[in-house]
Amino acid sequence: MDIDPQIAETIVSNIKGVIRHEINLFDTSGTIIASTDKSRVGTSHDGARLAVEAKRTVSIDDEHQFEGARNGINVPVLFNGSVVAVIGITGRREEVEPFGNVIKKMTEILIRENLEQITRFDQRMMTANLINMLTLRQYDAGFVNYLASALNIDLDRRRRAAVGRFVGTGVAIPATDGLHAILQTHCGGLDHSMFSVTAREVCLFLDDADVTDPAAFLGGIQTDISKTFHRQMSFGVGRAADQADAYWRSYGEACRTVDWLLFSQQKGVSSYDDLDYGMFISSIPADDAERFVAHVFEGLDDHEIDDFHTTFDAYTRHNGSIIHAAEDLFLHKNTLQNRLNKIARETGYNPRVLKDYSVLDAAFKLRDYLAFRAA
Repeated sequence: MDIDPQIAETIVSNIKGVIRHEINLFDTSGTIIASTDKSRVGTSHDGARLAVEAKRTVSIDDEHQFEGARNGINVPVLFNGSVVAVIGITGRREEVEPFGNVIKKMTEILIRENLEQITRFDQRMMTANLINMLTLRQYDAGFVNYLASALNIDLDRRRRAAVGRFVGTGVAIPATDGLHAILQTHCGGLDHSMFSVTAREVCLFLDDADVTDPAAFLGGIQTDISKTFHRQMSFGVGRAADQADAYWRSYGEACRTVDWLLFSQQKGVSSYDDLDYGMFISSIPADDAERFVAHVFEGLDDHEIDDFHTTFDAYTRHNGSIIHAAEDLFLHKNTLQNRLNKIARETGYNPRVLKDYSVLDAAFKLRDYLAFRAA
């Protein structure tokens, strides 16, 4: 097992803070890979090589000399029964020998902690890569199967995607480590579910056997996120998919759901099946939506459309009541009627005719949704 140079430097620094002697960390070939004396890094040491081969402490003094060595002791460091490094303490033998066993144990603990940290990080990265692949309609099946096998994840299970994003247009995840810790707290005890955190969103694949009530489960995560970051995160949940080949569809539904929540300024948890108008609006391809909006508002500039939208929204809020809509806009009712007539004249769709109202409502909603998605 090779020790990363950065880990080696950390170990040497930590030990140097305990004893007032020069410290060297050797790899299993007897080469110094970290030292409090930077000039010695990269040099070889016969005493360290003997410590590796014999699996015992090798002392160096005036009577026991080794090529490239200075007086002191070289202590083998074990991990899972094998020598993975040698820690050297430079100084008079009688002064440094009492530190031998303590330094050995310290080094083994530090190596174990760093390797465990690396292992957790590797698992986190592999899980993130696996989830990223499973969100795609087409993916490298060999790579996905390799990752799932390494993580001991069964892909032939019924799972549903949940996607969380912070409320606010284009808001990035502020601290992925902190968010990951919150999710680990909630998901660490689940047998078959998995999650990842990116700069844009939180993505979970929740196993039906682990989570029977996704709304309640995600609500708990949502509460902890709000307490920690003082910001709201909304979650969209897709329909369940029986196996990995269909997870992408659940993910797409979860994305559309959370997008609609953010677009409509809702701070909560919602399932795709609970969407009404949002299911229709979010399913229209962007090109088709743009063509539809351009057709309805042909020849009008953005300022004119915005004015029409203000009038139309007031008319909608008050269920077609001219009097109440006019009061809402601080207008005379005749002025409001003139504005509604202008909408009908300029667009060809009369807000006071039910079938025309539906077209205008869809056009205004799609225009806003396109702007939201582009932000």
